[in-house]
Amino acid sequence: MSFLIDTDLLSLLERKRVPLKLAIWVQENEGEIFLSVVSFAELQFGLEQAPATHQPGLAVWLAETRRTFAPATEELTEPVLVRWKELLAELKRKNRTMTCEDSLIAATALLHGYTLATHNLRHFESAGIEIIDPLV
Repeated sequence: MSFLIDTDLLSLLERKRVPLKLAIWVQENEGEIFLSVVSFAELQFGLEQAPATHQPGLAVWLAETRRTFAPATEELTEPVLVRWKELLAELKRKNRTMTCEDSLIAATALLHGYTLATHNLRHFESAGIEIIDPLV
């Protein structure tokens, strides 16, 4: 089984004290974890909004994370964006909404057949995607 890791869990990996359950899950599934370029954009934005004193450390962590996951990073290709538009239409028929970022991540997972790893289960329930929470 392959996983697309959501930004919320990815950001926890930056902490000095990574939650033990997450650290174990990442170690056990290392070769099956993929990321969306959307997560890197969210993290870059967060870095730019962080206090100046935190930015150097975050920049080093983000650069290292980009290098580590470069082969496992899913880009926003045309097929992903078509799946995203289909997802938005499905959500509209159900009178549901998702944030732009979450819907792009969900579409990436749906297109590639990934299980989404997130702690924000409510954000993705309406997308009809398989979800796991490694923190539970």
